Amino acid sequence: MHPTPLEILTHVPKYVWVILLVITIIGLRQCRETAMRPRRLVILPALWLIFGAWGVEKSFGLDGLPGLAWLVGIGLGAGTVRALRWPGQARFDATTRRFIVPGSWVPLALMLSIFALKFASGMSLAMHPDQATHLGIAMASSAAFGLFSGAFLGRAINILAVRPRSGGPVVA
Repeated sequence: MHPTPLEILTHVPKYVWVILLVITIIGLRQCRETAMRPRRLVILPALWLIFGAWGVEKSFGLDGLPGLAWLVGIGLGAGTVRALRWPGQARFDATTRRFIVPGSWVPLALMLSIFALKFASGMSLAMHPDQATHLGIAMASSAAFGLFSGAFLGRAINILAVRPRSGGPVVA
């Protein structure tokens, strides 16, 4: 007999709910225009790359095809976001030396998607450990972790790219 959803949720470690709360708070802050220093712009993608790597390593191992799928996912996520030029209205304020990033619900959606993927993957593997050896599941999950993490990387690159390279005028 399989456990009920309530039984599953009551056995989830408390730290998982703390992570969800922190992710939600960070995501909600991204919903409004924010002024950020360059260092702050790279922290979020770095954290998601670490979280993604941890998720793949813990579930399937980073060596071999799952690791390759994760790297391909990062490239696809970053490349897609770069091509879409998201967020399109970011600008650099030379006076404050900060990037002005428009608010968006997309970061919250991406963060919650990563959390949901990690949660579902962990629950699935806890209930069916044999899935960890299923190459299709390992590849799809690893690529998805990479895709979401890569999206944050592409976003940071796009924002950093609006900074003028010379002393010329700032372009919006």
